[in-house]
Amino acid sequence: MTEVDGMGDTGRRTLAIGGEYLLLGCALAASTAAASALTLLAVLSFGQLAQAATVNVTVKGEVLAKPKCEINGGNDIDVPFGELNIADIDGVNYGKKKIPYSVSCSGDTSGSNGNMKVSLQGENSNFGVGLLRTREKDDLAIKLLFENGQQLKLNEWHNFFYPNYPLLYAVPVKRGGAKLSGGNFSSSATLLVEVQ
Repeated sequence: MTEVDGMGDTGRRTLAIGGEYLLLGCALAASTAAASALTLLAVLSFGQLAQAATVNVTVKGEVLAKPKCEINGGNDIDVPFGELNIADIDGVNYGKKKIPYSVSCSGDTSGSNGNMKVSLQGENSNFGVGLLRTREKDDLAIKLLFENGQQLKLNEWHNFFYPNYPLLYAVPVKRGGAKLSGGNFSSSATLLVEVQ
């Protein structure tokens, strides 16, 4: 840090080194090379006042691979609704079926603390929110539910803790005011499970 007095052709420069001040008297007219040499000499003379301490730092850890998980033993999941009475379809309980699936993971799940997430990916119906579209009936869809009755919205992720994967249910729901005709219906979705 340099300070200069406005005292004619001469001035004072204060050089701060190691917390102590060295007052150097010099003429402002002195050459730059001479001033640089004097500054370098002062730094070299006092540079040994501060010494650095060193210590070794060791970092250790273990990288864990995410466990490999399999849904339903790698087999497709089939949810047969059977025959349903159109007038009884309420979107709540009538025709409600459990989605039979399992999740098994190999490898160490402790690194994730069992945090996982599940999603059903599929095509949304043209009515309602988060409902699975049926191919043959535009006014009929499938609502996906957790065991507690909360809706599992299509294409959204929901958290759970492995090995306690959530029980899932499917229930038919019709568009309000629609008059369904008899006939077959079908739909498909992809069940995804991910380690977080």
